[in-house]
Amino acid sequence: MVDDDVTQAGSGRVRIAGQRSAPPVLLVSGLSGTAGFWDPVQTRLAARFRVASYDQPGCGAYPPQDDAVTIASLARDAAAVSRSVFGDRAVTVIGHSTGGAIAQMLAATRPDLVAKLVLSGTWQTADPYMVALFGYRAALLRQAPGLAAGLTALLTRDPGDIGADDLALPPQTATATSTTLARIDALLAFDGTDLADRIRAPTLVIGAQDDRIVPPSRQRALHAALPGSALHMLPDGGHFFPASRPDSFVARVDDWLADDAAAKPRPTPTLDGDRN
Repeated sequence: MVDDDVTQAGSGRVRIAGQRSAPPVLLVSGLSGTAGFWDPVQTRLAARFRVASYDQPGCGAYPPQDDAVTIASLARDAAAVSRSVFGDRAVTVIGHSTGGAIAQMLAATRPDLVAKLVLSGTWQTADPYMVALFGYRAALLRQAPGLAAGLTALLTRDPGDIGADDLALPPQTATATSTTLARIDALLAFDGTDLADRIRAPTLVIGAQDDRIVPPSRQRALHAALPGSALHMLPDGGHFFPASRPDSFVARVDDWLADDAAAKPRPTPTLDGDRN
């Protein structure tokens, strides 16, 4: 039996699904910052886990925060949500895209709250392509906000599924635009290089070969930077592969979480240590 409820927890609107006694999972979404991104994944994971997703500050149903938006501030918000829902239990954190940057920061700064870590479609350091792409999106939001959503559609959807109507999307509100710009600044400022040696949780890095927003090379580089981490690349699904390929995504995550070997702590990094 799955016990679903919606509640206010931490500093955001939280959706919870799954039996109360099941192992806890926290889902952290990307640039959109909304709980709804995870609906297909949360429904599937709830068969075995107690799963929480949430709206981040300024996103969905939760108002903006007063202080500057940084990956560190968003990680503190994630910690507050986790403690409000799960108490002091260490949980599995699954972060996608910007949510993966938040998850890295959370695992490094609050290791007591993170038992296992899934880093999905994310990066340790942005490459020149990502810097150019997100800089271009920010410029569109400032100069022609009505075109920004169309760019996202072009980059994330199968070309055969895109028609003229799919690009004629309404512009964001001024508040939403301001929030997105602040979050783009935060993700471009993120550099997880110094966090890697502080992440002790067993980690799965997962990506898609056809991701046109965060290139597959970023997942491979992240995996290489985390000794003992596992890497899985889906053949397709685009950047939003947790939503476009939820069965494949959840199957891989579920298998990894069930693997007893994955529960071992990460080894202390060495200069010549093997990396799985």
